[in-house]
Amino acid sequence: MTLSQFEHRQDEAEVAIRVSICIPTHNGARWLKETLRSALTQTYESLEILVVDDASTDRTLEVVRSFRDARIRVEVNERNLGMVRNWNRCVKLSKGSLVKFLFQDDLLYPTCVEKMTRIFEENQRVGIVFAPRDTLLENPDDAVAVAWKNRCGTLHTRFKSLRRVNRGGALFEQWLSDGFRENWVGEPSSVMLRKTCLEQVGMFNTRMHQTVDLEMWIRMMYFYDVGFIDEPLSAFRFHSASATMTLTSRITNTLWLERMWLLEGLLRQKGIRENYPQIKRLRLQEAGQVILGQIVRIWRHYPMQVLYMTWSLGDYLKHFLLALVHRAPSIHE
Repeated sequence: MTLSQFEHRQDEAEVAIRVSICIPTHNGARWLKETLRSALTQTYESLEILVVDDASTDRTLEVVRSFRDARIRVEVNERNLGMVRNWNRCVKLSKGSLVKFLFQDDLLYPTCVEKMTRIFEENQRVGIVFAPRDTLLENPDDAVAVAWKNRCGTLHTRFKSLRRVNRGGALFEQWLSDGFRENWVGEPSSVMLRKTCLEQVGMFNTRMHQTVDLEMWIRMMYFYDVGFIDEPLSAFRFHSASATMTLTSRITNTLWLERMWLLEGLLRQKGIRENYPQIKRLRLQEAGQVILGQIVRIWRHYPMQVLYMTWSLGDYLKHFLLALVHRAPSIHE
């Protein structure tokens, strides 16, 4: 085969890629082999598996490179970008017209990509498709894990009703009536997105830390129709690191402005801002809750990360003031 023939076949292969399974990783060697196998056993063929490693210091890259499969593509960040920016880099590097996230410790069931892709092909107005997920507990006897599963094991039933294809605006309003308090969709591993829609609404909110996916799902629902498949197509793994991260964020108070940034992210969209002024009222109510929460922490002598809180508050106030004069920088890259 000549060089030109090889390059031509390579171009044809890239054009054929319909779905990018994006796996953002950071020190994920423990679960990654099982995760990759679940991606490789998909019944849908027109896909790539894009692993974007965020400067891991464990055996993550060794595990990925132990797989000899042409569908796997590995990109390595020169420096650690952090969780959200690495998610955004996955989207930018993806070659498929559909983006299917898969976290380093989660699993996809074999027909997941095939069934989700079919809805996008049937309806061009669909921008997001999701399905329920099973929950895998590392320690089924752990009271914290069991409580989390009882509270978050089933999410989609918060919506009044779901069909195969739903009007996104109607679901947006249902969610808004509850104040966007909980994630009614699920984690990124249970969702597929149309890349052109992502490019229109903006990437993941870089000011957020934990509920960043929730803010993205809300924005997508406002602008696009929503597909739903009423069967588990993935598995979310809840393990000791998950519990530790949640506990640490509560102790260090690093999420104290998380909902403020969620609401800011929604208000940066002109249509949402003009059609739903109640979100500004939600922001005012949330500001009151934030102040009250810090008063309670002081009264109970909880630890306060003074320097971090001062910096993060300054960053938020700067953004808020610039937004008033329409000069705020993008928080969605």
